[in-house]
Amino acid sequence: LVAVAVSLVFVGLEVRQNTIASRAAAYQEHGLHLSNQWLALAQDPALARIMFAGEDNWDELTEVEKSQLTYAYVAIFRSYETILLQVEEGLLDQDAMDRLGWGEAFKLGYQVQMLWPRIAIYLNPHIREHLEAKFPYLLDRKSAPRDPAALNH
Repeated sequence: LVAVAVSLVFVGLEVRQNTIASRAAAYQEHGLHLSNQWLALAQDPALARIMFAGEDNWDELTEVEKSQLTYAYVAIFRSYETILLQVEEGLLDQDAMDRLGWGEAFKLGYQVQMLWPRIAIYLNPHIREHLEAKFPYLLDRKSAPRDPAALNH
């Protein structure tokens, strides 16, 4: 009987240790992936120019540039989706979104609002509905605020 109890304690400790290791690996993987996305932006002067020009000079962007931005944002939102799904499944802690930079301080800019119809078609309906609930202004392009401070109010 003592041997069974010791075995159960050992198995419980192993499961706990594996859970901790799995979560640590997931945080590391997501952190590196997000860092690589930002690094790619930093290393691509053309994309960086388009990304920042889109906030102030939206009407001056070509259709090709808007497509480039669309695909860049789809990649970014796919990262968001992966993290959110892992939180919802209990694989990552509830505060994972904050820890990985997607918390309350995260804001979507004017260009995302203008591109939303293009971006949304590439996203899973669950993540699309989640983002539209979190950022309701995505659905109202007519009143797209150009002031970033107004975006989350």
